[in-house]
Amino acid sequence: MPSIYDEDEDPDGRRKVAQPVHERRFAKPVTLQQIRSCDPEAFHRAAEEWDELGTALGSARFLTVDVLSTLQEGWSGEAADLGRRALKDLLDEMSIAEQEMEAARLTLVNAATGLALARRWVAEADDLARVNDLTVKDDGDIGYPAWLTGSNDPESQGESRRLAGVAGDIRNLLKAAVTYAADVSNAAGHELDRIDDAAKYRHLDDWTKRVVGEDLAAARDLPRVFGGEGGVLLPPDPYDRGAGAYDSESPTDRDRKLAATLGAGIAGMPFAAGGTHASANMAHYLSGTGEPLDLNVEDMLKDIPDFQESVNTTLNGNMAGWEAEALAEYRRTGKPVALVQQTGWQPMSATPQSSMDWFYAVGSFHYNTAAKIEVKPTSPGAPPEVTVTYQTQVRDRYNWDSGKATDVPGVGRVTDDDIQRLHRTGLAQEFDMGGTSKTRTRKL
Repeated sequence: MPSIYDEDEDPDGRRKVAQPVHERRFAKPVTLQQIRSCDPEAFHRAAEEWDELGTALGSARFLTVDVLSTLQEGWSGEAADLGRRALKDLLDEMSIAEQEMEAARLTLVNAATGLALARRWVAEADDLARVNDLTVKDDGDIGYPAWLTGSNDPESQGESRRLAGVAGDIRNLLKAAVTYAADVSNAAGHELDRIDDAAKYRHLDDWTKRVVGEDLAAARDLPRVFGGEGGVLLPPDPYDRGAGAYDSESPTDRDRKLAATLGAGIAGMPFAAGGTHASANMAHYLSGTGEPLDLNVEDMLKDIPDFQESVNTTLNGNMAGWEAEALAEYRRTGKPVALVQQTGWQPMSATPQSSMDWFYAVGSFHYNTAAKIEVKPTSPGAPPEVTVTYQTQVRDRYNWDSGKATDVPGVGRVTDDDIQRLHRTGLAQEFDMGGTSKTRTRKL
């Protein structure tokens, strides 16, 4: 989101990105021992408990609706108004909680399915090692039989080469399992954190409906994320609430003067001094349509070196695990494989030092890189061909932060609160913005 100066926290207390993020938020490592000892059924049991609680809450909500409907008839006065407002607030809280409980249930079910697949890959690796007289060590390394060590016998050397190929298959299975299990844990944990935050909301206003709806949609989409179907972007952390309700206050002469001055001199305003993107975004804000706006992600990658560096770092950090997972699936099916993966939404910021234009155009934003990993056979006996095609998506909300100010020619000292007021008074409107980069290809 644009800002005259960067900041650390928004009014809701959610932390924003004050500086560019150079490091991938890697999932916490998962060990083979953890995969072997985990019990996916425990997740199913927890999901059943959330389901039972959600069902009970749904019944209570229907009873509350009945009570509220009954109180509408023949009850008036100040006490009646207070009572109805209290019941309406209670209904909002119950509705939020009911939807988030369903999101939690789905997330736990999907996590159980994902962890079961990771366990299957580890079991396949263990079986493959056992039938070939190999051992799998705790760190994932492969131990060879003692009789093979140091032998110069041609037959032993041929067997050694064969076992080296088998060991490579085992390593791919194990690497795929630990990487995939970490991704499952990370994605599920991210969604459960969002659900925990949303459960604290008290009023089902438009902003909360959006956040709760994203939580439920994300939980429903997790099977596709974990199943390699792709096309799904789990939402980033919820946007802040922005300036408030659109067109909810009457504009003053000062509001009109600010809107007119900004509109007439967009190209010369401080927040547009770095280039054209900030000017275009401000013009769209002042247009008042609220329609989504496309961002030129290619320009962002070119103009913000820290952004391109972060994308490369994030992608490189995932590549080995993605390749291993695709090769494990190729070995299991014996057919060409095309898995769609994603890094997950990462926080990023444009700074005045990196790009003044994008600093005022978007400020802090989130990006995600989606990749398709394809494995195809080549000539008999040769390793398969592995190709990765990927794109980077950007997502942000254009609104203005509080507690900052700058000098604007023709207007004087202007605060972000002044620019926010243009949204509340109907002279401008906040909007979503996002875009996708070109497709790029790598050979592994």
